[in-house]
Amino acid sequence: MNINFQTIAGNKKADDSFRTGMESDERIGMSAGKVSAASSSAFAVDLDTSIFSNDAYAQRARSLDDISKMAENTDVLTQHNYMALLSNTMSEKDYAKALEDGFDIKNLNSSETVTILDKIKSVLLESGEEIIGYNDDLSTQKLAKITGSESFAMAIKKSFSENDIPITQENIRAVAGAYDQVSNISEPSDDAIKYMVLNNLRPTIGNLYFANHSTNGQSATGKGFYAQETGGYYAQKAEDYNWQQLEPQMDKVIEEAGLDTADESSKQNAKWMVIQGIPLTAENLISLSEIRNVDFPISDEAAANAMAAAISDGKKAFEGNLFDPTSNLEKAMKLVENTGKITDEAIKKTLTQGKDVNLKNLIDITNGQESSKNLFVVNEISENDPKLIQARLQLEEVRLKMTVEANKNLLDSGFSVDTAPMEQLIDKLKEMLGNIASASNDKNADTTPVVAGGNVVRMLSLTVSRVNIISRGPADVSGALAGEFETATLSKISSVSENLAMKFKAAGQGYEIMMTKPRSDLGDSMRKAFGNVDNILNDMGYETDEVNRRAVRILGYNSMEINEENFENVRAWDQKLKATIERLKPGAVLDLIREGKNPLNMTIEELSESLDNLMKDGENKNGGNSKKGEEKYAKFLYKLEKKGDITSAEKASFIGIYRLFHTLKVTDHQAIGSILKTGRDMTIGNLLDATRTQKTSRRGLDYTVDDSFGGLGVKESTSVKIDEQINSAFRFYSAQADIVYENLEPEKLMAAKPDNNTLLPDLANALLQEQIDEQLEKEYCEEQVRQIRQTAGNKGAEAALNEMNFYGVEVTYNNLEAMIANRRDRRTGNIWEKADELDNEEINDELKEVTDLLGEENYEEIYKEKLANVSDKMTDILMNPEDTYIDFRAITLMQKQMSVMSHNSERGSFEVPIEIDGSKVTMHITLKSDNSNISRMEASVQTFEYGLITASLYKQDGVINGMLTTTNSQSADEVEYLESLKKRMCEKLTEKVEEAGVDQTKIAILYNAQLQPTGVGTSANAMEGKTENITDTGTLLKMAKAFVEAI
Repeated sequence: MNINFQTIAGNKKADDSFRTGMESDERIGMSAGKVSAASSSAFAVDLDTSIFSNDAYAQRARSLDDISKMAENTDVLTQHNYMALLSNTMSEKDYAKALEDGFDIKNLNSSETVTILDKIKSVLLESGEEIIGYNDDLSTQKLAKITGSESFAMAIKKSFSENDIPITQENIRAVAGAYDQVSNISEPSDDAIKYMVLNNLRPTIGNLYFANHSTNGQSATGKGFYAQETGGYYAQKAEDYNWQQLEPQMDKVIEEAGLDTADESSKQNAKWMVIQGIPLTAENLISLSEIRNVDFPISDEAAANAMAAAISDGKKAFEGNLFDPTSNLEKAMKLVENTGKITDEAIKKTLTQGKDVNLKNLIDITNGQESSKNLFVVNEISENDPKLIQARLQLEEVRLKMTVEANKNLLDSGFSVDTAPMEQLIDKLKEMLGNIASASNDKNADTTPVVAGGNVVRMLSLTVSRVNIISRGPADVSGALAGEFETATLSKISSVSENLAMKFKAAGQGYEIMMTKPRSDLGDSMRKAFGNVDNILNDMGYETDEVNRRAVRILGYNSMEINEENFENVRAWDQKLKATIERLKPGAVLDLIREGKNPLNMTIEELSESLDNLMKDGENKNGGNSKKGEEKYAKFLYKLEKKGDITSAEKASFIGIYRLFHTLKVTDHQAIGSILKTGRDMTIGNLLDATRTQKTSRRGLDYTVDDSFGGLGVKESTSVKIDEQINSAFRFYSAQADIVYENLEPEKLMAAKPDNNTLLPDLANALLQEQIDEQLEKEYCEEQVRQIRQTAGNKGAEAALNEMNFYGVEVTYNNLEAMIANRRDRRTGNIWEKADELDNEEINDELKEVTDLLGEENYEEIYKEKLANVSDKMTDILMNPEDTYIDFRAITLMQKQMSVMSHNSERGSFEVPIEIDGSKVTMHITLKSDNSNISRMEASVQTFEYGLITASLYKQDGVINGMLTTTNSQSADEVEYLESLKKRMCEKLTEKVEEAGVDQTKIAILYNAQLQPTGVGTSANAMEGKTENITDTGTLLKMAKAFVEAI
């Protein structure tokens, strides 16, 4: 299975026409020198007013407007699909593939996650390879015990595998419930069918079950007749029908439904609808045809396929369609495939037969499935006919814009891709793809600014395409551009690489591929062509390793003089290019684009630096922590603990090595520069020594850690910029450090056995040669997906999502997990207790000031700064030999929580630690406006004895008004406590809010208060409303401080 840059980015798989240099003696020798089928012919039938009238059947039907509004709510749909994906449909294989391609599923927003995983699923399914090894938790016997049927257990396991759906306990419970319904479904009676048609109910498992049991024993036959003079059906009784007269009208409706008028069953269905008094419309006829084409009794295989397709689409198992048990993803893939096969002859036949030009008709004719009655010519079409020209152009535009992802999104929204008019389909595809030009034809992409929407899709596709060209292109490019790399953009490098490859192909010559791993078995031809390479290296005083040999070969490929200057320059740029291209996975490219960068017009140095910065920059503008190194270190720790043959000493050593190369990254490889200045060997031990005394920059301040370190000596940043200190050696060794970092895995380190005397290039080469432990990778992905499912299935997830939407927090898994934890900690105060357990005095001091400085001037900025400081200090605690995977997860969750808190403070929401009866809890403070346009402060705190206590205060006519509420019922103790609390709070208000009067009679007390969801009747901006009613934020926060001190 080949899942590469192109397939993930949405491009077709490139023709692998390049030849490898290892296979070409000649080259080496020379080198050494449904919008619904809307009916215009609806025949209305009113129904009799008996107890069995059709009104009784139609009362559950939704209006078309309702359905349209639901379909148009794409944000809600995306969020629903996202949660269904996290809970039910993301397999461990999907997660593993996303991780391999550089996507951090936990930090992608909901839309990106759905799109990327849909793409991954489509690639996995298109590969035709059975997805095994990730669905083996439940045996067929266990499934049979749960579902009650061994044959169904085998069928559901097969269907889940074919649809890339994980066999989770939740999914199995769902299909077991749906299978119980299937077991109680018999062939529907006419009454049940009529009920379903009138209510536009498709033949899903749930609908058939409900219809069977809702209409049991009832008779609902109404009669109508055809009134020739008016051309319609009316609710009048008639014993006989003139079917001959009705046939043209029925045929018209049959054609509008896309059915065959020569098919006798279609005519019988139309007659049955007339007799039953059902409006004869294309929609109703399609509905009836689908119901009657379901085979009864329902087989286990049919039930399993329907359920798997429904779950794949983010629906419930009982929503599986027994007539069409195909997921939207599979339909989307088939549409792309079949649209590509449409012939020009099919276009002509569609027009000559007078049919609508849509994909269904074109595909049916291409496949020879058109109605036998419609083979005659209705219209003569010439080659120059404008209709034919327009149809050809429309089809080509559809082909250019159609992707599996776009199709699936349209199908998920209820849009009928195959039956929609071509103009409407093109508009929808444009809307879905941001109305962008074909990526392959874009000549100015390297200068295109990055914007939101479709341009991001284009830029991602183009960039990974150019990266792939370089990866598979000739290594010669490292020499061809050796003097230009400082200014050459990624776009230019790919163009040069592509031109070189085309030149070699035209000459019938092979070449050494850019992204080949170092090899010891180069083959006879390579040894013959470069037999003197080791002698050259020895004469020049360099190690005879494969990296150095490759540099000499590249000099030979480009007919460059082999001297020290050229060697150092080519070797450095070759390794820098390789290391950077290896890091430019689709996920990393997407991260760069999200930051507003265009990778195509960036140099290799700029790309490398930007990729490093992704690890340093912690927060994004919509809440959430986005440090890219977290997932990598989490996996490193997990594997370190699970690999049983690692000693405690080795664990400490490996964590130390990880910390070393992480530090090199976040400090711009300063330690490498220090060693080069002193002329020492670039060994692991020397790098460790250099990092202990190097300058470290964080949050704009420079400080030096050395033997005389006694505090921070703050000064203006004077760090030498990387482009000022670059030289060939620095570039080479920093590239080697990048290679080491990208390959840091416990199992690789165990095999490489590095020590203090190991040279950096030797470690890089050794790690490249080693393989990862596939079983450990699998176990890690299973653990991550288990955690994700657990979080998505949390009973507090929906409320957390609502609060995230209210405060404008981007919907990512990390943010969702953090918001669930924040809401939980409002009751338990867990986060502050865990922070205390870290036993870090600096963290405790920062958190104390979060509370103490409440109400001070510019508190919003103070609050964010304090939380950022705490998060930074937590990072300092990480990466020590005592680290465990559990500890790491706990600390990083706290950091994510604080990141979300910081974001929410911009919308007037603060989580403040306070101490009650010796325990730290969270007081949740919100500044808001309600329908009266009065700015107010609400502060809530959970107490053990008195329930959830809330102070809601506002200033009106110069006096503070409001109330104290508790969720507890009124009692003597409750009254006594709240009255005393009100008195203390009023005293504090008088002290702190000097610009407002305080009258205890203006503050009420309410018992048995009901909790309201976040945002009900409020705006998250305290400054909204009429000017005369606005209370400044500072005053509102002083009210909050008064409540804190009172309680």
